[in-house]
Amino acid sequence: MKFTNTNIYISGTAVIGNNVKIGDNTVIYDNVVIGDNSIIADNCVIGEPLYTYYSDPESYQNPKTIIGENALVRSFTIIYASCEIGDNFSTGHRATIREYTKMGNNCSIGTNTDIQGYTTFGNYCRLHSQVFVAQHSQFGNFVFLYPNVIITDDPHPPSNISKGVIAHDYAQIGAGTLVLSGITLGEGCLIGAQSLVNKDVEPYALVAGNPAKFIKDVREIRSKITGEAHYPWMYNFERNMPWAGMGYEEWLKQQNKLNQ
Repeated sequence: MKFTNTNIYISGTAVIGNNVKIGDNTVIYDNVVIGDNSIIADNCVIGEPLYTYYSDPESYQNPKTIIGENALVRSFTIIYASCEIGDNFSTGHRATIREYTKMGNNCSIGTNTDIQGYTTFGNYCRLHSQVFVAQHSQFGNFVFLYPNVIITDDPHPPSNISKGVIAHDYAQIGAGTLVLSGITLGEGCLIGAQSLVNKDVEPYALVAGNPAKFIKDVREIRSKITGEAHYPWMYNFERNMPWAGMGYEEWLKQQNKLNQ
């Protein structure tokens, strides 16, 4: 894409880092902080005001919005005020991230994905295209949500209760899956595609179906190509992972040394 500096609005209270590129027709609202070497593409809105602005614009003050270094925010993405996003963040097109969302480093959000806010993500989370995440959910590190996953938060719709989903580190949620309000997904679990998850899932469990039922421990799954154990997946997948080139075991050892 070309950056022609056409019809760009940047608030005087925004803090823009070094070597940041901002596309045409993009709006950067009050109290936005964008880290160095980031790209905000055409037709984006960063720091979108909260709903209270519309009822009381005179006294409204936009909360601080933070996007870390080396971000790539693609066209038509909207990030609401009060979000905190770490380094090396990326989106597809037309992603929406509502208020009070917090993300760690190296997270990616796919095209047409909608995060409804008040939600936390650890590091290296991946949300593919057309994912919907309701409020008050919590995701650990290295949690992947594949295309068309739906995460809900209302146990008795319609109600005034909002109870999100908890997904622990390394959980994998297959394409087209629906996870009901208040469910906990254990570390390293695998949810089969197009499942309806209405009960908690134990760590390292493979569940699938409507409703989802326990099938086996993921560590029993064998690769159709090599015949070897494929899970935990971290030992067999490294693309864009911090253990690329060294292996998961060596990376763990380095992390343990850093934490001692």
